[in-house]
Amino acid sequence: MIAAAYSAKDRKRWDTFVRNSRNGTLLFDRAYMEYHAERFVDASLIIDEADATLALLPASRHGNTIRSHGGLTYGGFITDGRMRVEKMLRTFDAALAFYASAGITRLEYKAIPHIYHRAPAEEDAYALFRRGAQLLKREPSAALHLIDTGLPGKKRNGAARAAQLGLRFEQVSTADALMTLINMNLQLRHGVSAVHSAAEMNRLRAAFPRSIEIFHVSDGDGHLVGGAIVYVAGTVAHTQYLVASEAGRASRAMDFLIHALATRYRERCNWLEFGISTEAGGQVLNEGLMSQKEEFGARCVCYDTYLIDL
Repeated sequence: MIAAAYSAKDRKRWDTFVRNSRNGTLLFDRAYMEYHAERFVDASLIIDEADATLALLPASRHGNTIRSHGGLTYGGFITDGRMRVEKMLRTFDAALAFYASAGITRLEYKAIPHIYHRAPAEEDAYALFRRGAQLLKREPSAALHLIDTGLPGKKRNGAARAAQLGLRFEQVSTADALMTLINMNLQLRHGVSAVHSAAEMNRLRAAFPRSIEIFHVSDGDGHLVGGAIVYVAGTVAHTQYLVASEAGRASRAMDFLIHALATRYRERCNWLEFGISTEAGGQVLNEGLMSQKEEFGARCVCYDTYLIDL
């Protein structure tokens, strides 16, 4: 088992492995990982066994700490069907030894939530336990199971009433108008701006047109009253951004939008996922936000971050 640092010459091999893996998603494509490369010192690893790639670890360096990955929501070991529990124990050992030799003293490991697994891939959960990892953060998200769970009747009725008012749902090719609405909403409610700029979202959408989709909800006069930016990642349609204006909230635009998204993705994905609803590393629950997601039938999925002291 050999651990080696990722370099640009490995890009094709990396991306091919991600596409053929059990738990790789859009976030691990090098073009996505590197759109904000100037913000992070890449410390990704490739684990080889018998001259073949066995696992990848997307990671960034932050002083004496490695995070998997500092710029991604999650980022544990990416594996294919050849991974076994015993091999994962040795994979962890190879990675930890590599980082320790570079002066690293901490590994913060963001496990890939199970809903993103196309096949069972939790060998790392056992290895974390065996290597003495401590749970550093547990952040609850909410996901709607699209296969056998429909929207509750109240939300379906809200979507129907919104349609009667003339609301329209359409896919669009650029993020400019929607990001303006998103930032207005974030500034009004929280005094912050979106993580992505409109230009960044447009670049990402152009690079991944089948995996990043942008939607508008407009009223009968053509005014933008809501919308979503969705990442299609493996078995999950993840709402990276989801918004309704004041006028949209009055006309049940969010009910209309979620119903439209659930209908659209039901044949492509198993889950419609809405993202975390906590602050302070999971210690503070935004009860109102979580409740809104649960009212659509979504239920808790945890994003876990572990600490290994090297």
